[in-house]
Amino acid sequence: MVKKILIISFIFLSLNITSDEVPEKEKFSNQIPSITEGLSVDKKAKIYNINANKTGIYLKGSKIDNPTKNSIKIYKTPSKKDKYILRILDKDSNVISLIGLGDPFYIHLQHIGYEDSRVFGGYIQRDFDIPVSLDSKATHMSLMEQNKFGLKEIRRIELN
Repeated sequence: MVKKILIISFIFLSLNITSDEVPEKEKFSNQIPSITEGLSVDKKAKIYNINANKTGIYLKGSKIDNPTKNSIKIYKTPSKKDKYILRILDKDSNVISLIGLGDPFYIHLQHIGYEDSRVFGGYIQRDFDIPVSLDSKATHMSLMEQNKFGLKEIRRIELN
């Protein structure tokens, strides 16, 4: 009888031990702001023209204009598959937006007759038009590299 009571109390206590706390992964995904929040093709936005490669990011210019559909829909919320992530920050280094870029700096090549070759691509530079809502107080943009250990900042630039 004592064994049964101990087993029942152990089961009851172990069920109560489980917490209602949200797992760390879900907390992070709920805090990611969306790039498309406050953006529309009918509404003016600040569009930053940047040039980036795997080692850095450079601001080429900015303008106030309506964003294109492609500049809004191309950028997705970051996932594990994104090798590079763009962060838009305010003056206190709070994240305004995160943009998952994938791996846009490596180009894959194929050529008939060179199937046995070990090199099928190379690294390139790319230009991006990044729309940011006029209401946001964006002051910095940061290029991050994601690996199995987390995010590493490659370079941060100041926006004008």
